[in-house]
Amino acid sequence: MCLLNITYTCLGIPVQIYKNYKRASTEGVSLFMIIFMSLTLFLWSTYAWLKTPQDFFIIGSNIPGFLCTLVLICQF
Repeated sequence: MCLLNITYTCLGIPVQIYKNYKRASTEGVSLFMIIFMSLTLFLWSTYAWLKTPQDFFIIGSNIPGFLCTLVLICQF
């Protein structure tokens, strides 16, 4: 699961960021979906941080995605 999440985060989201930047438009991208994706990644990271012991696999696979979704939200 960790590998799948990292792959999606490192390949899918940055490609969308670049595509939006190149087109200078976020047409076809759902702000609603991006906000809920960001919220999901943030909550998973918070859960892993508060868990005893902390689960760095979850944190490491969700923080980059959360940061990338913040960039996508800023592009709107």
